[in-house]
Amino acid sequence: MKTCVTGISLLIAAAMFGQTPDGRRGVQVRGELSPVPPGTLTVELSSNDGASAESAVVNSDGSFEFRSAQPGPHELRVMSPGGMVLHKETVLISGINQPISIRLTQPSAPASPANGTISAQQLGHKVPVGARKAYDKAEQSEMKGDHQQALALFREAVALDPEFADAFNELGAVEVGTGDLDQAIEHFQKAIDVAPDHRLALANLSIALAKAERYGEAAVVARQALRFMPTSGTIHYVLGTSLLFASGDSDEVLDNLEKATSEIPLAYLLSAELLMRRGKRDEAIQHVEQYLRIVPDDDSQRSRAEAMLTELKQQ
Repeated sequence: MKTCVTGISLLIAAAMFGQTPDGRRGVQVRGELSPVPPGTLTVELSSNDGASAESAVVNSDGSFEFRSAQPGPHELRVMSPGGMVLHKETVLISGINQPISIRLTQPSAPASPANGTISAQQLGHKVPVGARKAYDKAEQSEMKGDHQQALALFREAVALDPEFADAFNELGAVEVGTGDLDQAIEHFQKAIDVAPDHRLALANLSIALAKAERYGEAAVVARQALRFMPTSGTIHYVLGTSLLFASGDSDEVLDNLEKATSEIPLAYLLSAELLMRRGKRDEAIQHVEQYLRIVPDDDSQRSRAEAMLTELKQQ
């Protein structure tokens, strides 16, 4: 079953990619990390467009909280007391009070690439000292908000080591933040060429392609990413919305949106509209009501959801 897509679907999906009005208040985001290693850990959240950054201290029970996160794709990092990156991943803040769950799979090896992104190729690849130094300095510059210096240093790292997959991925992430999507896409792809199972690069590439409105390609990459992270609500959302824009409504679109709701509540609204078009009014109402139950009063899509619910109940 396929139908065309117009109107509210485009607006909801645009919000998913962080295309929200300037000046919006941030939203509260709570998270939990496990296991909790010794020492005081910090979790950092940096938007891919470079417009916002926030950090939070991890409590003894593993909980942490961001008070003013902005909707859209972000890079999340867990930092050790000595400033080492213990974990790194892409997360999508959907504009509501959503939970973030972090599992430290290798807490005893903080210098290793995070969250399982290291590949067989990377395990056997020795990064030259000069490239590693440039990479480390680039990360420090990025943490300070000096994006141009970070770009120069990441470029130096990949020039010194053309097989440095993590550096290509980080270079792409900074380029997304500076608005250079074409270059970002090229560098995420280079990271994947070097390390085909680089989960973070696959996730980043799917999001960048969607932001560039290259939806057919985004869907292909999102499917690849789901092979390595099958429970990721973010990537299911990217796949669902990309398929929707590329070829219209289908059962696969709705299935992926349903799988995304645990992480991306905006998926409830988009699913509701598709269900409404299919004549499944009661299911659509349930989706909108669930969305309204979990979003704060100042959520950017609340008024739109309330109008949708009123329309559904009048039918």
